[in-house]
Amino acid sequence: MFSKLMSMCREYAGRLDVRLTTYYTVLLLGLSLLVCLFCYFRLQHLLVKQVDKILIDETRELMSDITEAADVAAGCRVFEQDIAHRKYYQIEFRVVDSSGTVVYETAQAPRLSLSAPASGFATIRIEGRRSRYRVYHRPMTVLARDLQVFVATTMRHDYELLERFAENVLWGLPFILVLSIACGMISARKPCRIMRDIATIAGGITSENLHERLPVPTSRDEVRTLTETINAMIERLEQSFSHLRQFTADVSHELRNPLFALRGNLEVALAHQRDPDEYRETISDCLEKIDFLIKMVNDMFLVSRFETGKIHLDAQVVNICDIVQDIVDFYAPMAQERSITLRFDRCDMAVILADKTRLLQLLNNLLDNALKFTPDGGTVQLSVHRHRSDIVLSITDTGIGIPEQDLPHVFDRFYQVDSARTGERHGAGLGLQICKRIAEAHGWSIGVKRNEGPGVTFFVTIPVRQ
Repeated sequence: MFSKLMSMCREYAGRLDVRLTTYYTVLLLGLSLLVCLFCYFRLQHLLVKQVDKILIDETRELMSDITEAADVAAGCRVFEQDIAHRKYYQIEFRVVDSSGTVVYETAQAPRLSLSAPASGFATIRIEGRRSRYRVYHRPMTVLARDLQVFVATTMRHDYELLERFAENVLWGLPFILVLSIACGMISARKPCRIMRDIATIAGGITSENLHERLPVPTSRDEVRTLTETINAMIERLEQSFSHLRQFTADVSHELRNPLFALRGNLEVALAHQRDPDEYRETISDCLEKIDFLIKMVNDMFLVSRFETGKIHLDAQVVNICDIVQDIVDFYAPMAQERSITLRFDRCDMAVILADKTRLLQLLNNLLDNALKFTPDGGTVQLSVHRHRSDIVLSITDTGIGIPEQDLPHVFDRFYQVDSARTGERHGAGLGLQICKRIAEAHGWSIGVKRNEGPGVTFFVTIPVRQ
C-alpha cells in the first residue's frame, strides 16, 4: 500500500501542471510573506511615530501649563488633571531639577524608572509584565530653572494591533495557499491539455501520414509557437520524403530501360550461334549502354554530394573569357562536322573567383546541350556581358527550343522535355541539374528563356562582388 502511494506521488510529481503549480505556489507564498513582513514593520514604524508625536505634543502642553501657572509644581498638577481621564495613551511624567531632585511625578512614574540620561526617545519594558512604554526625555529651561522632563505612555494598544495583524496574516496564508493551488491547477490545465494532444497526434505521425498537421491554438503564446515549429518540421520531413520517393522512382525509371535493353541484346546474342563479328558488335553496343549507366550513376553521385554539402570548391582567380574560349575551341570540330556556326562574339573582361574544374563542367553541360538540340546548319552563340552589379554568361542556340510550360522544370532532376526523348538526343536528365548545383555552390544563379526566334538562351549570373 505504501509503495503504491509512493508510486502515485512520483507520478503526480512528474506532471508538468503539478510542478508549475508547485513553483507558482511557493513563489506566491514567498512574495505574500515578504509583503506581510513589510506591512508589519511598516505599521509598527507608523505606530511608534504616532506615539512619538503624541509625547512631543504632551511635553509642549506640560511646558505651557507650567509657564501659565508661573510655578513648576502647580503647572504639573494642572497638566495631570487634564490627562487623568484619558482612555487611550495614558500619560505618565516626571520633572527633575538640575540637582536631581524630583520636582513632580505621577503615581506610576516611579514604577517606570523614568531616568534616562540622554535626551530623545526610548522604549522600556516593565519587569514581570508584557506591556511596554515609550519614553520621551527632554531637557529644558522654564521659569529660569533647568529641568529634565520625562513623559511616557503605554504602547499596549499598539502591540495588540500588531498581534491581531500577525494573527490575520497567519490565518490568511493557508487561504492563499489553497487559492494558489486551485488557480494554478486551473491555469495549467489548458496548456497541459494542449501539449498532451500535441504529443498524442505527433506520436501517431509516421512516414505514411506526414500530410497531417497539429492543431494550432488560437492564443498567441509559447504553445502556439511550439505547435507552428513542429508543423514546419513535419512539412520539411514531408518534402524530404517526397523528394526521396521521387528520386527513387526517377532512378528506377531511368535505369530500367537501359538495363532491359542491355539484357535484350545479350539474350538475342545468345539465342543462336553467331560469327565473331556479330558477337563483337553486340558487345560493343552493350559497352555503350554500360558507359551510359556509369555516367548516370556518377552524375547521381555528384548531385547527391552537392545536396549533402560534401563538395568542396577549389576556388581560384580565373579569367572567365579564357575559360569560355577554351571550351569553344574544344567543341569547334564537333560543330563544324554538323555545319553548326559556333562563335564567341562578345567578351567583356571579367576575372572571378571560382572552381575552374566545376566551371568547365558547367560550361561543358550547357554547350553540349546547345549543340545536341541544334539542327545541322544552326547557330550557337556565347557571350560574356559585364554590368555594374553582375556578370552574365549566356549561351544562345537556334535549336528545337523548350515549350513554355517546361521552362520552370528543366533544372529538375531527371526532367526531360518530351521532344528530346528521341534517338541520340536522349540523355539521363541530370546535366542541367548538375549545372544548377554548381552555380548555387558558387553563389551564382542560372536560368533559361525562350528566344524571339527559334531556340533558347541559358544564362549564368555572377555577382560582381565575387
